[in-house]
Amino acid sequence: MSLGKVSVGSTNSGAGEFSTPERQLLYVGAAGKNWGKIVYIDQSTDLDEVLGDNASRMKTAIYYARLNASANWTCIAVPRQAIGEWDIAYDQAMEANVVCEGVVVTDPITTAEDINAMNQAAVAAENEHGRFLFFAGATNKLDATTTTWADFIAAFETLQDGVYAESVVLVPEVFGGWLGCVMGRLCNELVSIADSPMRVATGGIVGLTTLPVDIDGVAFNLAHARALNDARGTVPQTYADYDGIYCSDCQTLAPEASDFSVLEYLRVVNKAKRQVRILAIQRVADRQLNSTTASIEAHKAYFARPLTDMSRSTRVNNIYIPGDIQPPKEGDIGITWLSKTNVQVALTVTPHNSPKSIAAYVGLNLANEAA
Repeated sequence: MSLGKVSVGSTNSGAGEFSTPERQLLYVGAAGKNWGKIVYIDQSTDLDEVLGDNASRMKTAIYYARLNASANWTCIAVPRQAIGEWDIAYDQAMEANVVCEGVVVTDPITTAEDINAMNQAAVAAENEHGRFLFFAGATNKLDATTTTWADFIAAFETLQDGVYAESVVLVPEVFGGWLGCVMGRLCNELVSIADSPMRVATGGIVGLTTLPVDIDGVAFNLAHARALNDARGTVPQTYADYDGIYCSDCQTLAPEASDFSVLEYLRVVNKAKRQVRILAIQRVADRQLNSTTASIEAHKAYFARPLTDMSRSTRVNNIYIPGDIQPPKEGDIGITWLSKTNVQVALTVTPHNSPKSIAAYVGLNLANEAA
């Protein structure tokens, strides 16, 4: 007669919480203090204490970013002593496994080679580390003592012309701190990562009351904004007879007709990719995922989880707030076995429509109706 045996184990279903790097940005560039150190910053941080008393583009960008973000905003900074060493700071952060959604280069972007370096860093992060990042940088700010808006626009058009970098945002620094304003609006927790910084309902730019002028005393206006926008820049804009200064779409340097010409589309896809990657790792050499019909159908639901979570909407005071994306539907998740050990999972992310150009028509009814 055999002896009775009991064993109890546990399984990992992969149903836990995902890490959330969204809205956490890494700032790299020159500053006056803490060179080569990883600095964590929030709304209460004394920027003079951690980045130095002297002025720097990094300190200015972070100052405006937190003004235009929300109460729980945080960021990470890796200052360098000299301009042009942002790549060293970035590599240091990656080696230290700093978790972030995007990288903000605060040193001025002045050549196509600078843009290419950011694009290569974004591609390498994905290929080498499975990290899905966007990069953002800005030009030198307008020098109002020597430069006209026409010269500033022409220089920006030349800088970005012909460049392919769909993970890179290039901001024309219309005034010192504009890059930070844009990044702060992207990190406002009151809106989704699927929202454009163009969104008017969340208020105007904080810290800017008038638009800057050039050497001729001409204020930045809608014509200048259109020209820079056409060159894939992200710019401040105003609406006639409507108070406040607002923001245009956050464009990337993607080519014409790209799916990722605006950053909000790239952000939601990157979020889905981060989470799907974790789910895929948990299924390596796990025979639960096999080529049977039952397994394939079960794992369509398994891999759809990030899309389902991202699609959840809320309702506050009868105001409907949509999720990041639309709920996944039949056909949005496909699983194909290429061999006995190689499986391919394909997912489709569908963003919500967003009105960025609104035409309203008002008609007149002149019918003579009896009382």
